[in-house]
Amino acid sequence: MNKTTKTVLIIIGSVLLVCICGASVLFATGLWSMGNIVRWADTNTSENPQEVVRFGSEIADFDVPEGFGSPYGMHFGEITSVGYASQSKNTHILLTQFPEGTHVNVEEMLKLINQYSIDPDNAWADAQTTLLEEKPVTIRGQETTLSISEGTSSDGTTYRSAVATFQGKGGPSMLMVAGPIEEWDIEMVEEFVTSIQ
Repeated sequence: MNKTTKTVLIIIGSVLLVCICGASVLFATGLWSMGNIVRWADTNTSENPQEVVRFGSEIADFDVPEGFGSPYGMHFGEITSVGYASQSKNTHILLTQFPEGTHVNVEEMLKLINQYSIDPDNAWADAQTTLLEEKPVTIRGQETTLSISEGTSSDGTTYRSAVATFQGKGGPSMLMVAGPIEEWDIEMVEEFVTSIQ
């Protein structure tokens, strides 16, 4: 598993633990450390393309954009997450499904990603973002909003992200596409969003 992939999975794992399992208590008491999260991410993730396809099909049916590969996924309990990286490994597509009854607050999620992204090489660390646009889109027959933001990472890289929530096959879900501005392709993002059924 490459460092970027592991970083993304650790971030998502941290956020999911904080949001879903009340891990803030575990962090506060010292029962869970970043080392525990790294071990947890390693044992609950897969880069096997067949497994990732199976995980993804639990969320929705979709077409992976051309030029994206390096599939990775996590499946634990009722939470499923899959991701794909661009050839440069700098742009990521991530789909995550949460248990029924979970409220997905995108703004709070992104704050938690910044808060728990302690890897200094991670593009999310200390990132300051600005909302550029909110576009109405349809995902799986449901009207939702695609929020496009721009930010600068701690290493000075300017990046863009697109985030939307929708009802997946098994629960509330979130889509995130993020990458450096020089790779940003809004047409690819819109085509991918359209493909999600």
